[in-house]
Amino acid sequence: MRRETFENTTLSNLYEMLNDCSIDRVMAIDNNMYVIAWNKTAAKVTGIEKADIIGKPLLETFPQLNDDPEMMEAIQFAFQGKKSFLPAHAGLLNRQSYENHFIPLINENGTVKGVMNIMHDVAQREKAEKKLQQLNEALEQQYRQLETASTEMATFTYITSNEIKEPLRHVYTAFELLVNSEGKNLSNGGKANIRRIQASLNRINLLLDDIWALSHINSFKQVRNSVDLNDVYREARNKLQKKISESDAIINAANLPVIAGYKEMLETLFINIIGNGLKFQPAGNQPRINIESHLVNKDNLPAGIRSNKPMLRLTFSDNGIGFDQAQAHRIFIMFEKLHPKGEYPGSGTGLAIVKKIMEAHDGFVQATAQPGEGATIQCYFPVE
Repeated sequence: MRRETFENTTLSNLYEMLNDCSIDRVMAIDNNMYVIAWNKTAAKVTGIEKADIIGKPLLETFPQLNDDPEMMEAIQFAFQGKKSFLPAHAGLLNRQSYENHFIPLINENGTVKGVMNIMHDVAQREKAEKKLQQLNEALEQQYRQLETASTEMATFTYITSNEIKEPLRHVYTAFELLVNSEGKNLSNGGKANIRRIQASLNRINLLLDDIWALSHINSFKQVRNSVDLNDVYREARNKLQKKISESDAIINAANLPVIAGYKEMLETLFINIIGNGLKFQPAGNQPRINIESHLVNKDNLPAGIRSNKPMLRLTFSDNGIGFDQAQAHRIFIMFEKLHPKGEYPGSGTGLAIVKKIMEAHDGFVQATAQPGEGATIQCYFPVE
């Protein structure tokens, strides 16, 4: 008896309770378009109480709906037994920041007895979308500005480098001609001063080459291709052959893989790292450089590195002078040198360029070493 009473008293009001609890505006009309349901949210938003609208013609209460053909069409579509939807539309009644769903009310015989209209408030979403659009527009503008600045800087660097290198060659050649033609009239001190000037000109020329290489990496836009690192190693070795022969260096390269990358950049990477292994050596030491590769599982990557896939580790090890591990971060900084100026040739850009190349390949590079025990450079490439 108590259960029957509960069902009679509760279920009779259950649908109305659920309707009034909805955060959406809900109303329903019969086949004559008279309002037969109106929840509390609808009353709160419109200011029209349920008792003042139930049983009244919809279009008499809201004649503006006649000015919205899409709305009237959606209602008629629902009367045909089909659900319909209208997106929010600024300036239209019941659609200003509201999505409208129209659902046919069908009895057990399959007859449409009316239409339920659910109006969902999307004001917060519209506000968020508008803010996101503004952020995207600002980001796009900043990107265009950055791209323009990057292009202008690359162009400026290229033109400047070439424009400066031309007179540098003339100055160097002029000093060379001066020594050859007037050498007998120059003191030994004068000749030494000219040679020092020529050495400085060579350093400027080298620095310009490095600056141009760095700017070229920043503006590089080619598509990655399959690159055989064995071919890259052979090209780099050919370009370093004079230094290799002069130092009687021994370089061992295991069978290297094929990766997706930029061949020109990878050749620069090999040249810079191998070149450092040849350069930073104790006096009289025979350089030994080993190059090998390993596939590293994502769980075994260095601390702080996250990847959803394994990565290829390309390792360059040498028997050179090494460095203090506490200074490892400095070797990838542009123009940074760990040794007194003039002790070793170079501009201090080699490993900074390597770092940029790895970033262009969506990878990273790290270095480990001990003074007097050589250095190890590890380049991690994503596996595609």
